[in-house]
Amino acid sequence: MYDRPVEIRPFRRADAAPVAELSAFCARGETDFVLNPYWLTEAELFAEYERFQIAPEDHLLVAAGNNGEILGLAGFLRRPGAREAGMCCPIVARSARGKGVGGQLLRAARRHGRERLGVRLATAGIGTRNRAGYSLLTSLGFRPVRQHFLMRCDATSPLPRFDAASLEMARPEHADAILDIYTACGFERRDRESMRDTLGDGRHAHSVAIQSGAVVAFVELETHWPSRVWVSYVGVAQAARDKGLGTALVTWSIARKFEAGADSALLLLSPANRTALRAYEKSGFRRHRLVDVLEESF
Repeated sequence: MYDRPVEIRPFRRADAAPVAELSAFCARGETDFVLNPYWLTEAELFAEYERFQIAPEDHLLVAAGNNGEILGLAGFLRRPGAREAGMCCPIVARSARGKGVGGQLLRAARRHGRERLGVRLATAGIGTRNRAGYSLLTSLGFRPVRQHFLMRCDATSPLPRFDAASLEMARPEHADAILDIYTACGFERRDRESMRDTLGDGRHAHSVAIQSGAVVAFVELETHWPSRVWVSYVGVAQAARDKGLGTALVTWSIARKFEAGADSALLLLSPANRTALRAYEKSGFRRHRLVDVLEESF
């Protein structure tokens, strides 16, 4: 164990720099990789919590060493008041590993989530080569439920021509048509008000394909990390499928973000979805990490 009791306390704004540095270090290595936290900078840390409209001080715990140095962190991401939360998996500085710090953090975070936040279901994502992290989670009750590919694109493929479709940025008047395709694709529930809010909240970018004056496909990007955008949803109307339109619109959408200064694009995808995998690979995405998803009910 650590030579003196480790202080587990709520995150403070002054912790942002060492916390982001530790997160970025773990993101670079396969044996350290966790899906959350995946921040490379302080700005990304705060943007992540702003995206969920919650405060990191309420949801993130840190382990502090003898001299106040940050040894590790764990916590949650969720919508305000939600009973389901994403786990910020315990990550620990290399100098503090093998001393029980990760276990202390995970126990404290589970207790904090259950007793202070009211979380009833926690979901964690961890790289398949992070065996130490996987063992820690499963030893305290987490169970594997599925896997995802974390896909990454650093350069788009050449854009195919689509003479019959116009690819353009979405406008407010497209909100209802986007929602109709979104709903038909079976994505998580949204109403028309939330669709319009998402279209104009400044943390998303939407593009559409127009044929004969009608929206037949859309792409939704999360842009809360300007240098690393996430592809969150891609939808194509039933009659327009299997023609490469979704691939073309994804390629066009992320190419615009690269032109605006983004370094990469990211997305999560089930390995079982081979059709979508091939389509995203045509847009320039490559399999970056294989992630185990685990859950625990509190």
